[in-house]
Amino acid sequence: MKRPGLTYERRKALTGFLFTLPFVIGAITFFLRPFINTLLYSFSTLEFQENSVKMSMAGFQNYIDAFVGNSEFLPAFLNALTDMLYEVPFILVFSLGIAVVLSSDFHGRTFFRAAFFLPVIISSGQVAAAVEGSATAALSGDQSVMMFQALSMEPMLISLGMSEGLISTIMGVVNNIFELTWKSGVQILVFIAGLKGIPGYLYEVTELEGANKWETFWLVTFRMISPMIIVNVVYTVVDSFSDAGNPVMKHISKLTQNLDIELGSAMASIYFITVFIIVAFVFWLLSRKTFSYSE
Repeated sequence: MKRPGLTYERRKALTGFLFTLPFVIGAITFFLRPFINTLLYSFSTLEFQENSVKMSMAGFQNYIDAFVGNSEFLPAFLNALTDMLYEVPFILVFSLGIAVVLSSDFHGRTFFRAAFFLPVIISSGQVAAAVEGSATAALSGDQSVMMFQALSMEPMLISLGMSEGLISTIMGVVNNIFELTWKSGVQILVFIAGLKGIPGYLYEVTELEGANKWETFWLVTFRMISPMIIVNVVYTVVDSFSDAGNPVMKHISKLTQNLDIELGSAMASIYFITVFIIVAFVFWLLSRKTFSYSE
């Protein structure tokens, strides 16, 4: 008797598995093994000898030193968390607004889509180093720092009686607005892909019901784009924490370059676990509010 072939559902599952197989292999090879080594180093003391490295267990001493014995890690850690709190909302709102504009029908939209995605290409690898070097050479030290800062805005906010924390947050957004828009290329692309997947008849229905553009955005566009919002929130949070200019990343890199690998590994482990918890919580929270649509 001839055995039946794979069912449609099994073929779909097999296709999905084969599609994700390269990622699984890459994650095991380039992430899981280094992560396990990092955890081992964080609980150890390394003694560099002439032709080998002697490792002995140190318990939680490196983790205690990260918070108590090191004066730079905790302020940098809190600074990274604060930066993430204002960077993520700004990037999401900005990228969604630009995506809505770029999804409309107008002449030259392909050029503008490429222009907004260009920073993603420029900000990677040697291109970023070349651009940063050119900018530094073109401007003096004070000019390069103050080029995109709104220094006259802070006294105005103080005169309005705002708290120091609120002023610091607002000034952080204003002073880094160029950098934040520079980081929005991937999010814009994801939102455009989501907007293109919205069925056109939903907009026709709202038009027949007499809804205006604002109501249509909240009733149709925002609800249909909610799965893409989750994707972009997770991506933006991870991108903010793993940015090369992040103070924690800089501090950990400095420690490893000075061969203080045990302390750097402990800090990296703390940082990774914190980021993982934040991403998992954000994903869980937003998933409960996500609108699911099936034709």
